[in-house]
Amino acid sequence: MDKSIWTRRHEIDKARHDKMKELMDEYDRTVYYPARKRLVEDCEKEGHTQGKFHDNGLGWTWWWCGKCGTSFNKLNSHA
Repeated sequence: MDKSIWTRRHEIDKARHDKMKELMDEYDRTVYYPARKRLVEDCEKEGHTQGKFHDNGLGWTWWWCGKCGTSFNKLNSHA
């Protein structure tokens, strides 16, 4: 029997995702991640702004910074 449409779609999408990851790996390691790290560090020095609140429904909550987009003020009510 032929593969299902869902399985074929999944294989096509996964192959694309894997190729994009392979092609972007060096750039991400040498350019993107270091630049993003510096951006978050600079934002911490200025002070994050409280953006969107997130609650995962399992007792973990946090805020996203309205400027740099990183998460902060992570709280675990089960701790």
